[in-house]
Amino acid sequence: MRRHPALPGQTGMTLIELVIAIALLALMTVMTYRGFDSMLRASDHVQSDSERWQSISMFFERLGNDVGQAARRPVRAGDGTLLPEWLGLAPSDGEVAPQDKINAQLEFTRKSPPGSDDVRLGYRLHDSRVELLIWNVLDRAPASTAEVYSLLDGVKTLRFRYLDILGTWNDIWPGPDKQQLLPRAVAVELTLADGSAMQRIFALP
Repeated sequence: MRRHPALPGQTGMTLIELVIAIALLALMTVMTYRGFDSMLRASDHVQSDSERWQSISMFFERLGNDVGQAARRPVRAGDGTLLPEWLGLAPSDGEVAPQDKINAQLEFTRKSPPGSDDVRLGYRLHDSRVELLIWNVLDRAPASTAEVYSLLDGVKTLRFRYLDILGTWNDIWPGPDKQQLLPRAVAVELTLADGSAMQRIFALP
């Protein structure tokens, strides 16, 4: 058997060169993956922020629509006591325990379309969630309970203030003038878990 001499200019990769090429390819793959992963994380973060701000916007829109249809209609609680048309409490810790008789920081009667009964609504902060309470009947039986719906998560504080006819903001309602059934406006102050704070003011009819 004769060996054929290598042709002029013919080259091949040594083992070391092959290992280096594979290492470079692996490094480029890792860098590409990390870049793609960072892009996906950024996209998820943007989408999450967008959904969160959309939820906040929907909460304020829902609240503004409800208070804009406030009705001058008191109701009776399950124990027979008369609750005013508009009832606002100011819990010191921003929370209302489920066992409380009022069971809401803000509670009021809202008008319904013609042919439908008015409804009683409540808003509160509970377990870092803003919740909406809806009573199926205005004058409650002893066992009447409200349906509870979560509107917004990740909330640190929720505060309501009420503007009276003298232009004074009150933390509770009814205010000093017991003859004024509804406030002129309600201010809503919201603080998120990350410290972001916002306020909206809604006029009443």
